[in-house]
Amino acid sequence: MFWLVGMAQSTLAMVGLILGVQVEPAHPFLLIFAGWVISTVFTSVVYTLVISLSNAGKALAVVLLVLQISAAGGAYPLELLPQWFQNISPWLPATYAINLMRSAIAGIYGGDFAWNLGMILLFLIPNLLVGLVLRRVIAGRIQLMTEAVEKTKVM
Repeated sequence: MFWLVGMAQSTLAMVGLILGVQVEPAHPFLLIFAGWVISTVFTSVVYTLVISLSNAGKALAVVLLVLQISAAGGAYPLELLPQWFQNISPWLPATYAINLMRSAIAGIYGGDFAWNLGMILLFLIPNLLVGLVLRRVIAGRIQLMTEAVEKTKVM
């Protein structure tokens, strides 16, 4: 269900860019496809964090979002950011998502679309490992943590 909602949002956003904002991408279908891939990866990341870590997963997803907005090179070129942002940038899926969309909009050069596509899809592997394997191992501890948080009546 989450995936379907993400795909619908992504399709609407990408078609809205092309028709509404009148962005003229070099590869319109690749822009829509990039949106679908990005949506799938980010939905997977957030869903895995929340289903595996409960409230801590929600907090971690927010921290990851803030880091990616700052360190992925979407707002400012990486060269203008502090060194520690430049160091964590390759470890963030948004870095490859931004580059994937840039390739679809501005044109593909030297296989950069395929490279960024492969790199962002690699982020699915740890999500599947955490969601399918680690989640079962830590489920008891997460349940105890969730019950303790509920007793505080803060959340």
